[in-house]
Amino acid sequence: MSEGVKVAVLGAGKWGINLVRTFHELGALAAVVEVDAGRRAWLQAQYPDVQVFAGPEPVWRSTIPAVVVATPVPTHYELARQALLAGKDVFVEKPLTLSVAEAPELVELARRQGRILMVGHLLLYQPAIRWLKERLAEGLVGRICSLHQERLNLGRVRSAENVLWSLGVHDVAVLLYLVGRPPELVSATGQRVLQPGIEDDIYVHLRFPGDVQAHLHVSWLWPEKRRRLTIVGSEAMVVYDELAQRVTLHRKRISSTLEHRDEGFEVVYQGDGEPLRLECEHYLEAVRSRQRPVSDGESGVEVLRVLEQAERQLRGGAQAERDYFVHESTYVDEGANVGRGTRIWHFSHVMAGAKIGERCSLGQNVFIGRNVKIGNNVKIQNNVSVYEGVILEDDVFCGPSCVFTNVKTPRSAFPRNTSADYVTTQVKRGATISANATIVCGVTIGEWAFVAAGAVVTKDVPPYALVAGVPARITGWTCECGVSLKFEGNRAVCAECGKRYEKIGEDSVGRVE
Repeated sequence: MSEGVKVAVLGAGKWGINLVRTFHELGALAAVVEVDAGRRAWLQAQYPDVQVFAGPEPVWRSTIPAVVVATPVPTHYELARQALLAGKDVFVEKPLTLSVAEAPELVELARRQGRILMVGHLLLYQPAIRWLKERLAEGLVGRICSLHQERLNLGRVRSAENVLWSLGVHDVAVLLYLVGRPPELVSATGQRVLQPGIEDDIYVHLRFPGDVQAHLHVSWLWPEKRRRLTIVGSEAMVVYDELAQRVTLHRKRISSTLEHRDEGFEVVYQGDGEPLRLECEHYLEAVRSRQRPVSDGESGVEVLRVLEQAERQLRGGAQAERDYFVHESTYVDEGANVGRGTRIWHFSHVMAGAKIGERCSLGQNVFIGRNVKIGNNVKIQNNVSVYEGVILEDDVFCGPSCVFTNVKTPRSAFPRNTSADYVTTQVKRGATISANATIVCGVTIGEWAFVAAGAVVTKDVPPYALVAGVPARITGWTCECGVSLKFEGNRAVCAECGKRYEKIGEDSVGRVE
């Protein structure tokens, strides 16, 4: 084990708590970040030797070298980005991000920062899978012809994602790992039985260079539980039963003269070890040794590419022709303009006249009003409504449930709901609005400003300012990378990225080139 390496786990929900427990057992848990107050109290009682925080900022400022992101998927990109900018190595639970447009940015950022980026594809750390990888390379079945993966069961039906995103992500990672290269063709078909717009049963077919093919069947509408991988080779066949942790070699084949050959079968591997513990140990060792992990960021990007191509096939027709993604449950009205690479997720609504730039990400239950203008690379988290009159420039981040108003004196009895009634609010490039903050209409939030969680902004915010409280007041200044600045006299140098700043008057800061 990697002595001395410590981690902070972000998110202690249904799966995150398993990571908390495992890293604690390994003696590597330094901190946990959890937004739920009741769960924080439980964590403090259960792990008195571990720091527990409500938000990630103390971790960014700490000397803890590595973080584990186990929060809801729509938050993965931003938390991983912040962690990398803070100089941390990062482990992100699967999938790496919600879109292929975002994932390569994290890979490149990790490269520039010299940081480890690992994706939590748990099945890759099953000892049987690692064993299979080595034996297939040695010619266990001869030339690989096809791989057949099954993950079937009854139940655990999701209402916000189809069965492929829910159950099949690890299986896609295994197929790419065993073949050792990305597919050249992806096709998918599915059936919606229980809910409109959500596939319960999906078949994905992959064709690789060299005419190797792979087939994945995932379903939560199946009479029996089955987790099995079958590999057909030119000389033999092998079956991995995940439930029994057993690999069976079948010395069966059809000869070149089309004769049936059967020389029996034998169990060639019986699994042992806990994959989660092995995965966590692998991350700690990667942090210590600076070696590339098995499930690195680039492999996570390839998995996302397969998932997105399959998703386009499932959506069919019009969706396949778009160069942006819209979930089946979302409405984008005719006359809205959406840029290339943008992702709009479940139960959202974009009204006519709205203009959304390239590479944006809109989480669940987001509303974009008429004539709203949104720049490039804007991240809008769950449960946010952006009403007419609001302008979001490039690189703006809107945290979960933040609020924009657009009428100064709203009354139900005296409606004020025309464009002439709306007051303009402008959020300048790079600004961050944290969770549950409220932005009263008519203000301008300056470039790279940072609005703290729960703040109520009632007047203009200068560039680079950190504001908090009700009403919001300036409590400090932040770098473009998000790190708090410490001024010595009138000058400050960011401790993380080295950018320099200078105070210009009492309530103004500027960047020094």
